[in-house]
Amino acid sequence: MKVLTIGRLPLNEVGGLPLYTVNLAAALQELGVEQLVVHPGPDVPAVAYPFATRAPQSVTWPLRGRLRSFRQAFAAAREAVRTAAEFEPDLIHLQYGGAMDLALLRRLSKLDVPVVVTAHCGRAWAHLARKAHWFVPTLNRAARVLAISQDQCALFVGAGLERERLAQIGSLIEAEFFAPLAPAPAHTMRPRAVYLGRIAPEKGLDLVLDALAELHPDERPQFQATGPVAEAYALELYGRADHLGVRAWFELLPPVATPLERREVLDGADFLLHPTRSDVKPLVVIEAMARALPVLASDLPGTVELMAGVGHHFAVGNAHDLARALRSVMHTSLARDEAARALAETYRPHNAARETLEHFRDILGLPSASETGKVTGRNEVDRTTERQAS
Repeated sequence: MKVLTIGRLPLNEVGGLPLYTVNLAAALQELGVEQLVVHPGPDVPAVAYPFATRAPQSVTWPLRGRLRSFRQAFAAAREAVRTAAEFEPDLIHLQYGGAMDLALLRRLSKLDVPVVVTAHCGRAWAHLARKAHWFVPTLNRAARVLAISQDQCALFVGAGLERERLAQIGSLIEAEFFAPLAPAPAHTMRPRAVYLGRIAPEKGLDLVLDALAELHPDERPQFQATGPVAEAYALELYGRADHLGVRAWFELLPPVATPLERREVLDGADFLLHPTRSDVKPLVVIEAMARALPVLASDLPGTVELMAGVGHHFAVGNAHDLARALRSVMHTSLARDEAARALAETYRPHNAARETLEHFRDILGLPSASETGKVTGRNEVDRTTERQAS
């Protein structure tokens, strides 16, 4: 089977979508699927990944914003159409991050090749409630839409996506995170909380600063945020920390990208603090669970779903509730969370790859690779919809 995948790769970017794309493509390759990944660029060395990659010819992108996103999406769409003519894939898999990438689906749906869409970005789906009449017909061009959380499935069903096109798929993280655990860090001072990922207003770091200000200095953890951040926003966060009197407990660190670097950040912490206002199933939470690291996260539906009873939560966007949760966490032993590590085993790349491959086979009319009677994503959509109806 030949699959042309379109998505972002973790080059200078840290985030769930590029990591999901590369991990799934690598796992599918190991399962015998010939993979070629088209991405927005920059181009990568041939030895960087175990599968072939291709990017549009070098162009000058705007610095950031919607214009950059549109330009990248259309350039990737053109490159994907050219590549499809040469590669002749059996199926095209679009790793879809938001409204900008609909340009890809509109172009690709004109090809005589079935298109599967995996939908990732939670914040981008707000448009379904506002302009479903425009977006849903575009998504209905896909042979199947794979959503990665129950609430996302419910959102698509409610917006009018044809149910036979929709299924829920499992998430995944790099196998690197299942390496043997390092010795627990020996701290002579206060516990250290880390955030790992893109640093932007919707990620909720301002809430952490407000929560730290509510706590007595003896109750505050050291908080370090590792990830890419615009200089103006970094200055805004530091200014807020100074104003609140919590600058001594707050630090921004440069981004890391490789699984080993990410693992080392997690292994050096006492707990993960993930305060985001918007996420579907954040990979960093799964990565922390795989390292048996206690997690404190905002109670977004997808995050609560993936944590399945382990870890700690606080109300989304509520700094006062975060302060309460931090106070509670700081008064626990912060021992390794073995239950979380066991739960994370379900997110190994090959589990998601086998499940995705079953959808590919079904769309192409090929026999199933397994007769185990495993519950499929479509059954999960049915159960989610029935729960909402009741």
